[in-house]
This record gives sequence, structure tokens and C-alpha cells, in this order.
Amino acid sequence: MEIKELGVDKNIVTKEYLFDSTDIKVAERRTLNELNRKYTIEGFRKGKVPLNVFKMRFGRDFYDYFVFEQLVDQVYKSFKDESNLLLIPEIVEKEVTEDKGRIVVNFHKKPVAKVNVESIKVRVANKGQVLSNYLDLRLKSLQEEHAILDPKDGQAEYEDLVRVKVYITNKDSGKVLIDGKEDEYVLYKEDERPTVQNVIGHKKGDVVEFDKEFTGKDGEKVVYHYKLEILEVYKRNLPEITDEFVKDNLTELHLETLDELKNKIMEEGTKIYDNEIKNSIREQILAQLSEVTELFISEKTIDYAVRLIVNNMKEENKYEEYVKKYENEEKALESLKEYYVNELKKESAIEKLAKEYKIEEKATDEELEKYAEMLAPYWGISVERAKVLVKERNDIRNEVENMIFVDKVLDKVAEKVQREIVDVNKEGEESEENN
Repeated sequence: MEIKELGVDKNIVTKEYLFDSTDIKVAERRTLNELNRKYTIEGFRKGKVPLNVFKMRFGRDFYDYFVFEQLVDQVYKSFKDESNLLLIPEIVEKEVTEDKGRIVVNFHKKPVAKVNVESIKVRVANKGQVLSNYLDLRLKSLQEEHAILDPKDGQAEYEDLVRVKVYITNKDSGKVLIDGKEDEYVLYKEDERPTVQNVIGHKKGDVVEFDKEFTGKDGEKVVYHYKLEILEVYKRNLPEITDEFVKDNLTELHLETLDELKNKIMEEGTKIYDNEIKNSIREQILAQLSEVTELFISEKTIDYAVRLIVNNMKEENKYEEYVKKYENEEKALESLKEYYVNELKKESAIEKLAKEYKIEEKATDEELEKYAEMLAPYWGISVERAKVLVKERNDIRNEVENMIFVDKVLDKVAEKVQREIVDVNKEGEESEENN
């Protein structure tokens, strides 16, 4: 077998594999042995069918299919010398006769990526404003937790707490959803639930009834009848947060003054802020990575990749359902192509930046345990169980290691991106001044 390089098209290296008559004879003998193991032909003992008989029986398929498969086996063995492959090699031409053979293969290499991380822009919430809001929220929460409740005979007002007995019935079917369940809640002005707004102005002992229309899963209108028996109305008296309050009510924190409490809350808020901002910046960078990445890649590679994906979807009987989501098959393929290119840009950018920053795709046991703790709630299992899975399951370990690897790269990129500080209001939402 002789191998020639025919040319290079960006990331594609095309090679030609040539077989002379001797190679063909060897392939014929191997084909004969294989066919004799698989087939029997009337008039011949099993395993003793002559070569010419098989040639006559299969016609052109003898060379186009059977001998070709033997030659391809030799070609595949040479693939182990090919490095940096993006996709499985693609056979683009083949010709096999009694005297010679020719197979042309495209090797789709991983494309070279150019990444301009300095053009990435991320938005970061104003730290001072966020922490100030967090402090106010936590102090307000402490006040509400220690509110003094005074029963009142007058009408329920906003900020009061009510205790009610709830009945809810489907008005059309008469089906009872809730039958006399006791509940209590604070009447906040911003709470638009009908069980809050319809209680305002009523007193202990009153019965409040109203209908509420909802839209069902299939778009149909459903009307529910609500009946609320008001059992108690309480006026909430919120205590002032002082040094004395801290000492008397927050003994478990071992604090003496309000300033110490504020410092503790600010430390807690800073940890939360730093973690949330780090994750937010990672997400923003990842979302923009494909936009700032250029690939030196041939369209032939992209088309070949899409064909492979489509073939895989067809084998799994998922392709028809996928196409139904679009106007036509052409639109579906365009979307698939766009998705593939974007994901490839991200992967290529991460790989290039990792080399540039000298980041290895290897995590320490300590890093794996830390991520196991973080992922346990999302997996719905205990932290200890998550640690065991990461340690013992290679597939899970590899997945978590890749997450750690990507996060390390994104954190390094975060040092180079442009940052815009965004003002936030008391509700933690972006201020209108930013727009």
C-alpha cells in the first residue's frame, strides 16, 4: 500500500491510498476465506467454494464491497498515526478492480481558533449597592421574624398578619381542591394574589368569597371559587434593631452590638455576591465566546459533521421529530449547522485558551470534592453520596473534571474582559438609569 498526500484545505488533509495487484491478491484471499466462513453454495462443500464462483455470484459487489472492506481495514490501521482529529476520517473516493485499488480519505483535523477575549463585555451589579440592599433585607427579615403580634378587631390592613380557613372549588365541575385548610400570611401590598388583596378591609369572623379565572395546560379557561373564613387578624409591631435587641434575641450568634451584626451580615453578603458574580461572569463569557472566535475551518468539515449528526439522529429515530419543529427540512438543517458551529467555536476557544494559560484538564481530589458538594443539591442526593459517585464513577468524574477545567479557563478569561458596572435598585433589579 502506498500513501500520498493530495492536498490541504484549511483543516482538511486529503490522502490517497494506492493498492497494486499484489495488494489486491492478498485482499482477494482474505475475502475468499471470510466468504467461505459465512456462505455455502450448492454443489460445493462448506469452506471449499472457489474464488471465481464467488466472483460470478456477487458480480461487481465482490470488488466494490467485499474486497474494498479488506482494503479499508488496512487504511484504518494507518489512522492511528493521525493526530488531532476532529471527526472520524471520511472516505470520499474509492475504486477497486482485479489489478489495483484507490481510496481517497479526508482527515478532518481540529480547526485553528483565533479568540479575541478582550472584546467580550460583561455586566456586573454594583457591589456597594447590592451589599447595602442585602443588609437592609436581612435587618428587615430579622424584624419580621421577631414581630410582636397584637390581635385586632378592626379591618385587615397591609402589613397585618391574618389566619384564615381556605376553601377552593372548581366552579364548573364542583370538584373540591382545598377543603377548610388553615393558613396564615402577611398582607404585603406588592403581593397581588387574590387571597391577599381580597382580604384587605375585612375583619375577624368575616367570610370572603370570590371567583378567579385561570388558563389550563391546553389553553382552556378554568374558574375556581374561593371562600376564606377570617379566623384572626393581627397587627404586627416590628421591633427596632438595637444593641439590646442583638444581645437578647440573637444569642446564638455571640454578638454584642448592632455594628457587629451588620459586619457579620456584610461578610455573609460579600461571599454570596462574589460567588454569584463569578458564576454570572462565567455565563456571560461562555454566551459570547462563539461571537469572538474565528475558526480556520473548511465548509466541507461542517457539512460532513452535520451529515454524521443527522445519520445518528436517524438511527435513534429522532430526526423526523426534530425536523417537525421547523418550517421545512432545509430550515432544520440550517439550525443544526448553526448550533454545531457555535458549539465547536466554544470548544475550540476553550482548548486554545487552556493551552495559552497552561491550564491542564486535570482536577485535584480537593477540587472534585468541592464541586461534588456544589452539585449534590442539583442531583437530589446527599453530599457524601455525590462525593462517592465522583470518586467511583469514571463517567461522572470525567464530566465534573471537564466542568472544573472549563471554569478555570473562564475565570482566567474574566481577568481580561471589559466590565460594565450596573446600578441596581432596592429590589435588586437593574436601575432604569442603565437603559
